[in-house]
Amino acid sequence: MEFRPAQEYDLLYVSEHSISGECFKEPDAIDWVYALEDEGKILGVGGVKLMNPHSAWVWFSLSDHAKSRMIAVYRILVTWLETWTAEKGITRLMASVDVDFEEGIRTATHLGFHRESRMEKFLGDRDAWLYVRLSEV
Repeated sequence: MEFRPAQEYDLLYVSEHSISGECFKEPDAIDWVYALEDEGKILGVGGVKLMNPHSAWVWFSLSDHAKSRMIAVYRILVTWLETWTAEKGITRLMASVDVDFEEGIRTATHLGFHRESRMEKFLGDRDAWLYVRLSEV
Protein backbone atom coordinates (compact mmCIF):
# COMPACT_ATOMS: atom_id res chain seq x y z
CA MET A 1 0.00 0.00 0.00
CA GLU A 2 1.06 3.54 -0.70
CA PHE A 3 -0.33 6.69 0.92
CA ARG A 4 0.39 9.52 -1.54
CA PRO A 5 -0.97 12.89 -2.66
CA ALA A 6 -4.13 12.44 -4.72
CA GLN A 7 -4.15 13.14 -8.43
CA GLU A 8 -7.11 14.22 -10.57
CA TYR A 9 -7.66 10.67 -11.83
CA ASP A 10 -7.92 9.43 -8.21
CA LEU A 11 -10.81 11.82 -7.54
CA LEU A 12 -12.53 10.86 -10.79
CA TYR A 13 -12.21 7.15 -10.01
CA VAL A 14 -13.66 7.48 -6.52
CA SER A 15 -16.45 9.76 -7.74
CA GLU A 16 -17.52 6.89 -10.02
CA HIS A 17 -16.88 4.04 -7.53
CA SER A 18 -17.56 5.56 -4.10
CA ILE A 19 -19.22 3.41 -1.46
CA SER A 20 -20.78 6.66 -0.20
CA GLY A 21 -23.07 6.86 -3.21
CA GLU A 22 -23.93 10.47 -3.94
CA CYS A 23 -21.95 11.77 -0.95
CA PHE A 24 -18.75 12.05 -2.97
CA LYS A 25 -18.71 14.07 -6.14
CA GLU A 26 -15.53 15.56 -7.51
CA PRO A 27 -15.71 19.29 -6.77
CA ASP A 28 -14.74 21.84 -9.41
CA ALA A 29 -12.38 23.29 -6.78
CA ILE A 30 -11.67 22.86 -3.09
CA ASP A 31 -10.06 26.22 -2.35
CA TRP A 32 -10.79 29.73 -3.61
CA VAL A 33 -8.82 32.85 -2.67
CA TYR A 34 -9.97 36.41 -3.41
CA ALA A 35 -8.82 40.00 -2.90
CA LEU A 36 -10.96 43.10 -2.45
CA GLU A 37 -9.37 46.17 -4.03
CA ASP A 38 -10.53 49.77 -4.36
CA GLU A 39 -8.66 52.39 -6.37
CA GLY A 40 -5.43 50.42 -6.20
CA LYS A 41 -5.64 49.78 -2.44
CA ILE A 42 -6.05 46.27 -1.10
CA LEU A 43 -8.93 46.29 1.37
CA GLY A 44 -8.59 42.64 2.29
CA VAL A 45 -8.09 39.07 1.25
CA GLY A 46 -10.16 36.00 1.95
CA GLY A 47 -11.06 32.60 0.79
CA VAL A 48 -13.19 29.52 1.03
CA LYS A 49 -12.32 25.89 1.67
CA LEU A 50 -14.96 23.38 0.63
CA MET A 51 -15.55 20.73 3.31
CA ASN A 52 -18.27 18.75 1.52
CA PRO A 53 -20.65 19.59 -1.33
CA HIS A 54 -22.78 21.81 0.95
CA SER A 55 -20.44 23.14 3.69
CA ALA A 56 -17.37 25.34 3.60
CA TRP A 57 -14.98 27.29 5.82
CA VAL A 58 -14.66 30.95 4.94
CA TRP A 59 -11.88 33.27 6.08
CA PHE A 60 -10.88 36.84 5.45
CA SER A 61 -8.57 39.48 6.77
CA LEU A 62 -9.15 43.17 6.18
CA SER A 63 -6.40 45.76 5.79
CA ASP A 64 -6.22 49.12 7.53
CA HIS A 65 -7.50 50.66 4.27
CA ALA A 66 -10.85 48.91 4.79
CA LYS A 67 -11.61 50.78 8.04
CA SER A 68 -12.69 53.99 6.29
CA ARG A 69 -14.94 52.00 3.92
CA MET A 70 -16.49 49.42 6.26
CA ILE A 71 -20.13 49.92 5.23
CA ALA A 72 -19.26 49.41 1.56
CA VAL A 73 -16.98 46.47 2.44
CA TYR A 74 -19.79 44.80 4.43
CA ARG A 75 -22.25 45.29 1.57
CA ILE A 76 -19.87 43.82 -0.98
CA LEU A 77 -19.02 40.84 1.24
CA VAL A 78 -22.67 40.07 2.08
CA THR A 79 -23.65 40.27 -1.60
CA TRP A 80 -20.73 38.07 -2.58
CA LEU A 81 -21.51 35.51 0.16
CA GLU A 82 -25.15 35.30 -0.94
CA THR A 83 -24.28 34.97 -4.63
CA TRP A 84 -21.40 32.53 -4.15
CA THR A 85 -23.30 30.19 -1.81
CA ALA A 86 -26.29 30.12 -4.16
CA GLU A 87 -24.09 29.37 -7.20
CA LYS A 88 -22.18 26.60 -5.43
CA GLY A 89 -25.12 25.11 -3.53
CA ILE A 90 -23.52 25.85 -0.16
CA THR A 91 -25.95 25.81 2.76
CA ARG A 92 -23.48 26.17 5.64
CA LEU A 93 -20.55 28.60 5.85
CA MET A 94 -18.31 28.44 8.91
CA ALA A 95 -15.78 30.96 10.21
CA SER A 96 -13.59 31.14 13.28
CA VAL A 97 -12.94 34.28 15.32
CA ASP A 98 -10.52 34.63 18.24
CA VAL A 99 -12.67 34.91 21.40
CA ASP A 100 -10.91 38.17 22.32
CA PHE A 101 -11.12 39.84 18.87
CA GLU A 102 -14.10 42.17 19.31
CA GLU A 103 -13.81 43.76 15.87
CA GLY A 104 -13.80 40.32 14.25
CA ILE A 105 -16.84 39.29 16.28
CA ARG A 106 -18.71 42.43 15.15
CA THR A 107 -17.72 41.81 11.55
CA ALA A 108 -18.91 38.19 11.59
CA THR A 109 -22.23 39.33 13.04
CA HIS A 110 -22.63 42.12 10.45
CA LEU A 111 -22.02 39.56 7.70
CA GLY A 112 -24.90 37.40 8.90
CA PHE A 113 -23.00 34.79 10.89
CA HIS A 114 -24.22 33.59 14.29
CA ARG A 115 -22.13 32.13 17.10
CA GLU A 116 -22.47 28.37 17.35
CA SER A 117 -19.83 27.18 19.81
CA ARG A 118 -16.46 27.74 21.44
CA MET A 119 -13.53 25.81 19.96
CA GLU A 120 -10.86 25.21 22.57
CA LYS A 121 -7.24 25.72 21.47
CA PHE A 122 -8.35 26.24 17.86
CA LEU A 123 -5.73 28.97 17.42
CA GLY A 124 -2.85 27.16 19.11
CA ASP A 125 -3.02 28.26 22.72
CA ARG A 126 -6.12 30.45 22.20
CA ASP A 127 -9.78 29.61 21.84
CA ALA A 128 -11.99 30.73 18.98
CA TRP A 129 -15.70 31.09 18.41
CA LEU A 130 -17.25 29.06 15.64
CA TYR A 131 -19.54 31.32 13.62
CA VAL A 132 -22.01 29.88 11.12
CA ARG A 133 -24.01 31.41 8.28
CA LEU A 134 -26.83 29.22 6.97
CA SER A 135 -28.50 29.70 3.62
CA GLU A 136 -31.07 27.94 1.51
CA VAL A 137 -30.28 26.61 -1.92
